[in-house]
Amino acid sequence: MKIKPQQLLKIWKMAFPISFLCALILSEILAADDIVYPAPENQSSFIKSYSPADVIAPFSLEGSQLSGPGGSTAGRGCAFHEKEFQAWLVIASRKEPAVMAAVRQDLKSKLGGEGAHIVSDSGNAREGFRLSYSAGKSRGSGVVDSLMTVDPETVTGPGARAGEVGIKLRLQIKEIWYKTSKRACRKL
Repeated sequence: MKIKPQQLLKIWKMAFPISFLCALILSEILAADDIVYPAPENQSSFIKSYSPADVIAPFSLEGSQLSGPGGSTAGRGCAFHEKEFQAWLVIASRKEPAVMAAVRQDLKSKLGGEGAHIVSDSGNAREGFRLSYSAGKSRGSGVVDSLMTVDPETVTGPGARAGEVGIKLRLQIKEIWYKTSKRACRKL
């Protein structure tokens, strides 16, 4: 049986779209299998448990407020985790550098205590600082913004005393857990 060129072209015109569609469906099935959903198993012990509450409490004279929202998202080949803390404190005047030094030391010691390795440490107490770390299959960073001065009465209400200053401390931790490698990781 001889196939004419027109018949071959007709078969090709029908087979190509079907083959292309099958390849597209197969790639989506394989990509969906690579999605990593956030779970406690793909978070470091550090991000699960860290809170700056204990380190800032000794500096607070009148009262403090601490908020700590966070979240996690799925990715292809990885999961993303985030925690953010904002603390409003009334402290003794000129204790701002001591607060920043204590938070930095607390982050370092908690990272080390959880088996993480600090990759880089930059910044200072006046401008804020950043610690980058690795822990197993996780890579992350802790960023502490420079302290903002706020009215002490917004933290404690009326009655702030001389020699007291209100501050706002913002700390953000971001972490990525890699299933296999950084190259395979993409946000959805």
